[in-house]
Order: sequence, then structure tokens, then C-alpha cells
Amino acid sequence: MSRPLILSLLSVLLYILSFPKFNFHWLAWIALVPLVCATAGLKPKRAFLIGWAAGTLAYAGLLYWIVITFRSAQQSFFLAVPCWLLLSAYLGLYWGAWTAWTAGKTGTSRLAFPFFAAAAWATLEYIRTYLFSGFPWTLLGDSQWRHLPLIQMASITGVYGVSFLVVLVNAAVAFFINRDVTPAKAGVQGRQRHWIPARQTAVGPSAGVVWRTASAGMTALILLGCYGFGVYRLRIFSMEATAPSLKVALLQGSIDQYQKWDSRYIQDIQHTYEELLSETARVNPDLIIWPETSVPGYLMEDPDLTNWLRGVIQRTGTHHLVGAPSRAPGGRAYNTAFSLSPRGETLGLYAKQHLVPFGEVVPLSRLLGRWIRVLNDLGGFAAGERSPVLPSSIGPIAVNICYEAIFPDLVRRGVRQGAGVIVNLTNDGWYMRTAAPHQHFIPNVFRAVENGRWVLRANNTGITGLINPAGRVVSASPVFVRDVVTGTVSPRSDLTFYTRHGDVFAWASLLFCILISLRGILRRRETGYSFRSRPPQGTPRQS
Repeated sequence: MSRPLILSLLSVLLYILSFPKFNFHWLAWIALVPLVCATAGLKPKRAFLIGWAAGTLAYAGLLYWIVITFRSAQQSFFLAVPCWLLLSAYLGLYWGAWTAWTAGKTGTSRLAFPFFAAAAWATLEYIRTYLFSGFPWTLLGDSQWRHLPLIQMASITGVYGVSFLVVLVNAAVAFFINRDVTPAKAGVQGRQRHWIPARQTAVGPSAGVVWRTASAGMTALILLGCYGFGVYRLRIFSMEATAPSLKVALLQGSIDQYQKWDSRYIQDIQHTYEELLSETARVNPDLIIWPETSVPGYLMEDPDLTNWLRGVIQRTGTHHLVGAPSRAPGGRAYNTAFSLSPRGETLGLYAKQHLVPFGEVVPLSRLLGRWIRVLNDLGGFAAGERSPVLPSSIGPIAVNICYEAIFPDLVRRGVRQGAGVIVNLTNDGWYMRTAAPHQHFIPNVFRAVENGRWVLRANNTGITGLINPAGRVVSASPVFVRDVVTGTVSPRSDLTFYTRHGDVFAWASLLFCILISLRGILRRRETGYSFRSRPPQGTPRQS
């Protein structure tokens, strides 16, 4: 096998091992080094193809659960596999764009190269969050969810800043160990490169060592500074005066995904939640939180179901946040969270805004609907438009439902509107016992750090848990067990830099990449050289 192929496959393996269920987070800091070395100095087209192939394989390894999800929903295997591969290939395009962008190096200086590589990666992750409705699943920064000091920078930069830092280290390591990564390096034998005038390439070996050492030193200082900031922030949290603590209870019914909407199991589901609610009496919580669509029917439309819910709520004598489907008078269905008083009265409701493609809505349904149906047994939902902030017994809460937790800005907007706590209602039953429930849990850690808020996550099948404002998982349930997770939370009112200003770091990364790219284009025009041009007569070819 060729050297680029071996190196790119090594990056694929290291990247997959950095995420659940493996969770070898330290591998992420070197995962991209082989790929950078494999594509250094190649023509952008070839670098793109290598990066695209590597990214496709990496995401195929991380998203294998898509096939299991489709098959569990009784969708055809011949439909499941193409969907899995197409999504993996789409996400691989971002790797291809990154390797093509960094391989050419667009005239970057030696010290700027690692920063350019990191900024390009952060920019592409930001674009991936929004393009075609967005799919920011398993962002590189997510791999560091257990490394609390380092992820505190997300309170300023968002998760994209953590990804930036990880790629910065990867690029600096690659630059340090591999001469081919040198941005001003011209024409190594066997590879076609950007030809640069001799006055720019006449750099002695000692100077190369100096540049590499300087780059590594700058990266180390930045890493140390980010770590120091994280330690300081964690210490501030530990020294803060204890605010009034409020008790919460989160229900995990562990209802089979494909029994939830079968009328034969309604009484069993009701009995399960009645038992879980009886367990909450021992802690006398201020708020009880149910998972996404935990009520087996359209709430407020079915009189028997509504009366049952009001009855069990009244017996607990406390406020509830309940996930249930709802239907508007016009017939449109919504995936909804209801804030209910101790008497069962509706205090407010939030309808999910960002729907899961093929799970809750079929994109291009007129074209694809005849072959693909939504995995949700209730059929397609409509997107809501209400504010995610709901009143509750623990103060205003920012509610997001299921998939919405992976979108940083969507959660941030709820906190910006005055919420003191973030609540995520979800149901991961359709993922079965794969890595997906663990991958889906991680973004909640970053939403806590980004906004400096407690995150309460109620999941039908797990992981249900409480995450403090520093990103520490205070308590969490195992998957596929019936459980009640209890704890105390302290609503907060202060706003982090990220909550106030949003994704300015991602935009700054984009601007940096544009400026570096324009500089490279202008330099090539001045010299008259391009990636396709041959070296002018008299220009030495170095090996």
C-alpha cells in the first residue's frame, strides 16, 4: 500500500477511537497528524480525494448505528446502507475540503500554518452546523468532553474553539516531525508542489529547526494558557457561594421504541410512569421532568390520557415538564414539551423547531416520500416557532428536544432570553445498544460549559443525567433501565462571553482563512506560479 493510504487509514482509526464507546480522548490530539503528513504538498485535487476518502471512512465507523436504526424501524437493508454511506460521504467532504485547503498552504508562513489549519477546521465545523439544515454530530472538540480544564474555553469560543485547539496541536506536531509539511517547501521528488522562488526556499537546515521549534513553542504556550484558564474557571465555580438549591427528578421509563404508540401497551406505559413517580416521593422534588414524547398519545386531544396525566400530577403535588405529541386545530402535529402546574394546568409549551431528517420529517418529501417514510411511528411533525423558554417551579428554563441539543446557537438563544437552567428532553430508543446514545449525550456537556448553566437531560432509554455549569456529569443513568435520576440544581443568571456574543470565534476563524487564502492568491499572481505550472528555468528543485 502507498504511504498516503497507510497514513490516512491510521488517522481514520485514531479518530474513531477518540469517540464513544472507546473514549480514548487523548488520541484526538494526534489523530490528524498522519493525514496532514499524507497530503502535505500534494495538488489540491489529490489531497481532496485522500481527505474525502478518509473522512468518509471515519464517519462510516462512527455512524454505523444508522443501519441498525433503520433496520429496527423495519426499513429495508437496501435503503439503510445507502443512507449510511451517503451521509458518511457527505461528512467526508469536509475532511476533503480541509486537506485540499491545507495541502496547498496558500502561501502561509511557517508559523501561521498550524493556525491556518486549525482555523480552517473550525470554520468547516461551523459550516457543517448550518449547511443543509446542519449535522454537527461528533465534532472533533466533542472528543474532549471528559477533559474539564481544557473545555472551559468553550465558554468563550463555543465547542469550535476546542476543535481549533486540538487541530492546532495536530498541525504543529505534523509540522515539527515532517519536513514535507513546511509551507515554503518546494518540489520534493515524487510530488508536484507549489513552486516558490529560490529566494524563499533557500533556508538552511538550522533555520528549519528554529521555525519548527518556534511553532511547537507557540502551540505549547497557547495550550498551557487554555489549560490555565480552565483551571481558574473551575476554581471560581468551586469557590462560589452556594445558591439556593432546588430538587429535581428525571424519569427514565425505558419504554420500547416500537411499543410506545401501540394501543395495546398504553396501560403498561402508564403503570411504568406511575411507579417511577411514586419513587420521587422520597425526595419531594420541586420539578419532575419526563422524557421526549413520553405520554403515549396526543396530549390535550385525548380526554382519557389527559385526565390520567392530570391525576398523577396532582398526586405528586409538584410541577412537571412533560414531553408529548400535540396537534393544532389545523391538524399539524408537533413534538412538544409542556410545563404543567401541580394541578395539571398548562403554564407554557414549546414545540420542537429543528426536526430530525427522516426521523421526524422527510426532506424533499414529494420526491423521497414514496420510498422513505419517517422513522417516528406517529408520522411527520411540523416545526414549532415558540420561544424555548418556559416558566417552571425552578425559574425560567430553556427547553430543547432531542436533536436540538447538538446545535450550540439554538441552545444559547434560550439562555440569552433569561433561562437559568437548560433542559433537554430526548428519546434514544431507536439507537438501540449502539454508540449513538453516548455520542448524543456529549453535546450537552458543551452546552453546559458554553452557557454556564446546569443541563438536565431526561431520556426515555438513557443516558439521563445532570451536568453542572462546568461540564461535570454529576449523575447519569445506564441505558435501557428504568430509573429515576435525582439531584439539586442552582439556577444562574450570569451570562458567559459565548452566551452574550455567540459564534464570534467561528466567524473570526472564517475571516482568518479568507485573508490567508487571498494573500496566497496575490502572491501566486505576483510570482506568476501556480500549482500546475512547471518551475521556471533556473529555479532549483530541492529534495
